[in-house]
Amino acid sequence: MDFFGAYLATYSYQFLMQSFNKDLMMHTQRILGSQMRVQFILCWFFMLISCGKGFNADEGQREEIPPGRYYSSLRPLNTKLGRYSGWVSITISDNQFWARIKLTGPKTSGMHAQYLQANSKCPSMSDDTNDDGYLDFKEAYAVSGPILIPLDSDLKTQLKGLNIFPKMRRSSFYYYSEACNTSLMMEDLRASDSYSSDMIIKLRPNEELRLDRRVILIYGTDEDRYLPSTVNTFEGYPSQSSIPIACGEILEGESDGFD
Repeated sequence: MDFFGAYLATYSYQFLMQSFNKDLMMHTQRILGSQMRVQFILCWFFMLISCGKGFNADEGQREEIPPGRYYSSLRPLNTKLGRYSGWVSITISDNQFWARIKLTGPKTSGMHAQYLQANSKCPSMSDDTNDDGYLDFKEAYAVSGPILIPLDSDLKTQLKGLNIFPKMRRSSFYYYSEACNTSLMMEDLRASDSYSSDMIIKLRPNEELRLDRRVILIYGTDEDRYLPSTVNTFEGYPSQSSIPIACGEILEGESDGFD
């Protein structure tokens, strides 16, 4: 090969290598650029998830009731209907509200409504203001206050479980046990009152639940039990289902009624 041919071959080789290296570098940059974009998109996506579904600012602000144990000894009311007595135990632990009630007395066929009411005093027969010999719902309400927590089948809301209360079934007692998340309960108790004209209330702003300043009343007798027309009820309920039969003032401590 002559000198000119060798020079041309060398120049062509260098040109091809430069072109190849340039193409290789551009291709590498495109790959690296694509990888960086993918990494950026993935990073952004996971950050979005962690700031969205993975974290809820409201969860950290949910209110919990301080842990504690409470009890009450249920005493009879309206003993013309029979002598009812029993125990109440309320335990608050690990953000759980657990209520238990045992009521003993003459067997009945209907449900027994049971309410945690807003005031701290149980009514007595001396509160029978119309002197008909019976302490009715409205007379008890005037002393013990509005309903705060219906002790029914759904403790976390005031209204959803109102149609399901315990019955005595085949024996002369019943045992009630129900639990719920305390944060959800408090959320409902602090919600706006959509039915402000009824007998159920919400907590006032900044008002604490303070179970040791509340009472529990048990209601109801046999559906066919005769009661005079002077026995007042509320919201269309039969007087037989709304007449109080036992009450207990809540104290801090443990009950020995469930040993």
